[in-house]
Amino acid sequence: MSNELKKSEILFLYETSYNIPNGDPFTGEQRYDEETKKILVSDVRIKRFIRTYLEDIKKLPIYVSEKTGAGKTDSKGVLTWIANNQKNFLKITETEEKTDIGEILKSLIDVRLFGGISTLKDEETKKIKVCGKECINGHVQFTGPVQFALLNSSLNEVLLRMHQNTTHFTSSSENTQGSIGTTTIVPYSVVQIHGWVNPKVAETTGMTQEDLDLMYEGLWYGTSGDGSSHSRSKVGQDSVLLLEIQYDKSNDKIYGVDRLVALKPKEGKREEQLRCMEDYEFDFSKLLEAAKSDKVYKIRYYTELDVIKNELRGDKFELMIK
Repeated sequence: MSNELKKSEILFLYETSYNIPNGDPFTGEQRYDEETKKILVSDVRIKRFIRTYLEDIKKLPIYVSEKTGAGKTDSKGVLTWIANNQKNFLKITETEEKTDIGEILKSLIDVRLFGGISTLKDEETKKIKVCGKECINGHVQFTGPVQFALLNSSLNEVLLRMHQNTTHFTSSSENTQGSIGTTTIVPYSVVQIHGWVNPKVAETTGMTQEDLDLMYEGLWYGTSGDGSSHSRSKVGQDSVLLLEIQYDKSNDKIYGVDRLVALKPKEGKREEQLRCMEDYEFDFSKLLEAAKSDKVYKIRYYTELDVIKNELRGDKFELMIK
């Protein structure tokens, strides 16, 4: 497989139904833009879908994970554990074990994709021994060649619905009858995730085309039911369309990539009334026009819906998996 990466932008669309696509960590309520009435999904949530899929389904070693060095409470402890357990954790031979912390980090796919950091001081780094040798390069930071927008909005407006549920367990020692919880849920939305791939930065982390393809696999399946998306608040998600817009040259860029796909309700419905894909259609006219630009080298895409495949036609459109 070729490792020649192209500068690209990513658009990933998935639908949600009666769930909480991305709750605020402080309130538990769905992230929401009160002015646009659109829900929001963070880059951290999307990267977690991908990381958990790569770790749990593909069985790959991951840096940012509660399972890596389980029980360690800080990055120093995690890094020490990884360095001391390279043979089994990274599935390598003893002669392949490294003492350079930066190189050890680059052995982990999520670091190659999204970046990673180690803030070990020199004296802390030297205390870590691999095959009797002191480790080096403990203070290192990698910027990820794959980035997603901090907050990604839904294509349609949404009216959040109040949802109440009861719990079996008591809420306090004085309350023996359980408790009632209240939260807001999203009846239906089509969320669009916007991302970027920088091949120049990939040279620093060592990200390959194989890594990127695994990331796309994790994005598609990890969002729609595998890994961390198989939970009470996330069931009801289905991946719809993945686009990788590759540029011809490293300094090429199209304005407004996040507005190339539009959603149009059918039969006089309002956006907040949508409940399934039969209630609307996608408008790809701006995407098809952008594909004609000399700046665009190719548009790779994946979908399992024939109605979308029939729309994305042209010399520059290529199915990721045929």
